[in-house]
Amino acid sequence: MDAVRLLTTDDLRRWRTCPRHFWLHRRQEEGAPPVEDDASSDAHVVAGPAVQEAIRASYPGATVLPEPATPQEWAEATQHTAALLNEGLWNLPGQAILGACLASDDGALVRMDVLAAGALGVRLFKVKLATVGDEADVDEVALWAHVAARCGLRVQSVGMLLVDTAFVYPGLGCYAGLFREVDLAPVLGSRDVPNWLISMRACERGAEPASDPGAHCTKTDSCAHVNHCGSLHTDRLPLRPDSLDVLGRELATELRLKGYRTVHQVPVEWLPDARRRRAWRAIREGRPEIEPNARAAMEALPYPRIALRIHTIGFATPIWPGTRPYHTLPYLWAADIQSAPDQGVQHRSFLADERGDPRRAFAESLIDAMGTEGAILAYNAGFERNRIQELALHFEDLATELEALLPRLADLFLMARQHYYHPAMCGSWSFKSVFGALAPELKLDQFECPGVADAQSAFAESLQKQTTPQRQQLLRQALLHQAQDETEALRRMVSLFEHAGPVSPDT
Repeated sequence: MDAVRLLTTDDLRRWRTCPRHFWLHRRQEEGAPPVEDDASSDAHVVAGPAVQEAIRASYPGATVLPEPATPQEWAEATQHTAALLNEGLWNLPGQAILGACLASDDGALVRMDVLAAGALGVRLFKVKLATVGDEADVDEVALWAHVAARCGLRVQSVGMLLVDTAFVYPGLGCYAGLFREVDLAPVLGSRDVPNWLISMRACERGAEPASDPGAHCTKTDSCAHVNHCGSLHTDRLPLRPDSLDVLGRELATELRLKGYRTVHQVPVEWLPDARRRRAWRAIREGRPEIEPNARAAMEALPYPRIALRIHTIGFATPIWPGTRPYHTLPYLWAADIQSAPDQGVQHRSFLADERGDPRRAFAESLIDAMGTEGAILAYNAGFERNRIQELALHFEDLATELEALLPRLADLFLMARQHYYHPAMCGSWSFKSVFGALAPELKLDQFECPGVADAQSAFAESLQKQTTPQRQQLLRQALLHQAQDETEALRRMVSLFEHAGPVSPDT
């Protein structure tokens, strides 16, 4: 079987999004390293270490086929699927194949999440680690149904298995009820799969399709050919430091109507508030701008001063008893504690492990580290406030001590908005933008651990049963190192504000 030339569900997703993307992907030079992109709309979901257990819980008697990666493996998977079907799968209610692979006589190759037995035929389901599906999911299931029918199967029903957020995990691997079935049969009639396949073949054989770059270029944040096509949609382009959009989209639109193209051209009197005028000065002068009263705002904060960062995760497949899908759960805190101006900094932290629900240990260790006095400094402190309040509601015996932390929270985000602007922020006040400008050497926009893209993925991998102790230690060290860099960045902002200089007058 030539799995490369057969049309797959990923090919369909690419073609429906952008024919040029599909054409370029199919025309990759033979023997060259493939230019990969993640066509899945689940690409950014934190599935959790128990996702396979959860799927199998719905089909305890299922046969699981591993995902093929090579043409030979695809051939073996289709042969294995055919053998199982020849054994009379549809005559055995409750049976299923997870990862069934079928190839149709009109050139399509698919791998189905669930092919289950029904009273009148086979039932096809796409597993979606989300609460809703999208049009691309319906397209994919329509292709599955088409291929199954071309292979001689009687299709009883097609649908999706979506996460039910009302599910509460009882523990002991009991995931029955996590997924709810959604019937897609009523909407499949609008999917003309046979003509789609014909059009995809024609597109592949023809010249490179015309395609104007637009919003579709960043629909999944993953197109590997954006440089080939040119500029992306303007709403998703990284802004230039002097772009009018750093002043706000609505104001930028008004300024463009007046004929301005960059911040350098805009008279300061057109800017409605001190924050935008501060950004205007910083951009024109090419250096950060700090209001002089930032020093007084910072000096008003009492010691001990504690720079605090909290990290959370929400697994699609819950792993701790009593938690729900996407339940926002804290798993890491880090703090730099300075008792007095002339004293050093003590770093403390907590990182959950695989032993169970970390919330009580998280809360108790946080109470112990925060003490009873001083300012707790956070960036966008509403996030930390909400997490602490959630813990107080969950643990009545700790509520008084946790709630006592709330009045001590000081928001460095609000202080920065009132007193600071750096041209490299490009109008963004996110943690990574602000501290990427203030402390670029800390590389807070990168998670420095091979094989993982971010802290949540690293933590999820660290909980996997198959993760080796050496790999787990590497992941945990990377998580703690990043958190320590984040608290260091907060302290740098405090120091910067404490040494604020005079501001230039409006001109």
